[in-house]
Amino acid sequence: MLTVSGAVVGLIGWWQDRQALEMWGLVSFIIAAAFVAPAYLTGLAAADVVADRTFVRPGVVQTHRFWATWAAIPVFSAGALAVFSFYERNDRRLRHFVLLVGLFASFVVAYAAWLGSKIEHGDYGQTSSNGGCALEHSIDLSVNSFIPQ
Repeated sequence: MLTVSGAVVGLIGWWQDRQALEMWGLVSFIIAAAFVAPAYLTGLAAADVVADRTFVRPGVVQTHRFWATWAAIPVFSAGALAVFSFYERNDRRLRHFVLLVGLFASFVVAYAAWLGSKIEHGDYGQTSSNGGCALEHSIDLSVNSFIPQ
């Protein structure tokens, strides 16, 4: 959300020629970059746990993991460039370039998040025949079968 809000507010500031809004967008990129590494590492650990479960298709997890890696790169790049642009406050072209990198990062993050939403955990009160919470045949079940009645 920080990359999206930073890009939107920063681009509005660019459109209205208001440096304060552009700087707010840059600050949000810096904060997002500071938290991208912990979020990414937490996601890697979660992907390892989820991929071991029998009711989650590993391809979906790996696709999300791949795009999360590629989403972290532009977020971190936008944050690093935003720090540098604070030292060069009078360089409008640099600020605008950082805002465009942040906009690109927003789209990649949104795509990775959308892919993450496709991971069906399948543990909404459903149990397998052996009494565990794994659903061995979750691929055969419809999406609505996971909703408690």
